[in-house]
Amino acid sequence: TGGLVIIAKNSSSLNSALELIKNKGIKKFYTCYVKGKMPQKAEELRAYLIKDEFKSRVFIDDKKTRDSQEIITRYRVLKYNPEKDISLLEVELVTGRTHQIRAHLAHVGHPIIGDGKYGTNAVNRPLGAKQQMLWAYKLVFDFKDGGNLSYLKGKAIEVEPRFQFNTETVI
Repeated sequence: TGGLVIIAKNSSSLNSALELIKNKGIKKFYTCYVKGKMPQKAEELRAYLIKDEFKSRVFIDDKKTRDSQEIITRYRVLKYNPEKDISLLEVELVTGRTHQIRAHLAHVGHPIIGDGKYGTNAVNRPLGAKQQMLWAYKLVFDFKDGGNLSYLKGKAIEVEPRFQFNTETVI
């Protein structure tokens, strides 16, 4: 995964940032290439995530279990290439769990291109995808009071995704 990362210069800023993330005052958006055509142009996906720290992997289920946590992932289709059967999505991370986007999209049948853990090499190899095609491209600061980060209120930071395929342009 490439793109934007939030880094705090001191503990006060770190605490403010963590509180804003927890209370949905900082919204995180990603773009990614996935296998297949999504069933809807935009959708909010809900499921339950179970973390296996021993295997460094997560598992997604549609039903709540004793050890699971609810996950919510929103997507919007930006483009679809029927020849390669690949979609470019914008994804909003509503809940922020380990490997959430990767595992959630794979669970609904649309793994991220280049993802060796939750995707398949049979899809990745022909595209020359040697890294995950997942990019944290936008942060939106949408809060009333951000403490010492209040100067960011109402702002958005965005970067251009840098996806690298070994083949011609996918979309």
